[in-house]
Amino acid sequence: MKKSGFIANRLREIFLNGYWIANTNYRDQLEKITWQQAIHQVENLNTIAAITYHINYYLAGILTVFNGGLLEIKDQYSFDLPPYTF
Repeated sequence: MKKSGFIANRLREIFLNGYWIANTNYRDQLEKITWQQAIHQVENLNTIAAITYHINYYLAGILTVFNGGLLEIKDQYSFDLPPYTF
């Protein structure tokens, strides 16, 4: 299997339908919470919404590279969530 196929399979497993890491996956966990829980701030810890944004920011940047683009993501912007709108 090519490296790209291996990486794609691992990402699919982690985020969509597998239980490769800690017997859980990203989508399964996020589907179980409400938006109120996602934006709830506990002391100075990141919210679930902030962590989700952070992960999606990096995935979007990596996918751009996988599709032949440049790596343009920056750590300093990885937690710059847009304001919540409901």
